[in-house]
Amino acid sequence: MISAYKCGTCGVVSDDKTHICHPLEMAERSDFCGSKPEQRSHICEPMAQHLDYQCASCGCPTDNPALVCKPTQIR
Repeated sequence: MISAYKCGTCGVVSDDKTHICHPLEMAERSDFCGSKPEQRSHICEPMAQHLDYQCASCGCPTDNPALVCKPTQIR
């Protein structure tokens, strides 16, 4: 199981909590992926440098494609 963290500010997920300004530990992928997309007004500055993927289903942005159910590369 991969350790994952979700930002309490913008909703981005990462396996590296140093990339997120307000990390909240998540137990399973279903805790952050597959749910209704959140309205994100911004992405945390440290995370913006590492974002390469998002879930094609729910739009959850991430730096690790293994953290979302339908990863799509965005850059």
